[in-house]
Parts: sequence; C-alpha cells; structure tokens
Amino acid sequence: MGRYYRLTKKISDEMAQEILKELQELENVKSVGFSEDLSLLKVETKNGLFPEVMNRAVNICRRIGGGCDLSFAGFVC
Repeated sequence: MGRYYRLTKKISDEMAQEILKELQELENVKSVGFSEDLSLLKVETKNGLFPEVMNRAVNICRRIGGGCDLSFAGFVC
C-alpha cells in the first residue's frame, strides 16, 4: 500500500524529475511518482518503511524544490 503526500508549493517539471530520480535511488523505495499537476507525490515503500523513506524524501524535496514541504494527504487504495 502506498501513500499520497501534498506538496506545499508549486515545482517545475525539471525539479520533479530530479526529485523522482533521487527518490528512486533510495534503498527502500518500491515506486514513486507525481500527479499530473505535480501537486501530489505518490510513494510506495518496501516492507512499509515509510518513516525512513519519508525522512529522506522531505529533505530531498526541500533541497531541490526550493523549500517545498510535504504533508500526508491519504492512502493509495
């Protein structure tokens, strides 16, 4: 099962691609992707290791997205 996270500010396509690239390199990430309008990040982890993955994801989004934060938006059904 995955989770959706809402981005607190608009990011560019280039930023989104760089964020995805770095997130996909994380050890416990199963899959990641953005919604079409880049307002939501969908994250699936291996063995439900969300705390480890999301700690890194927040840092990556802040760095690449110019201070963009993430907030939990719901579960993927």
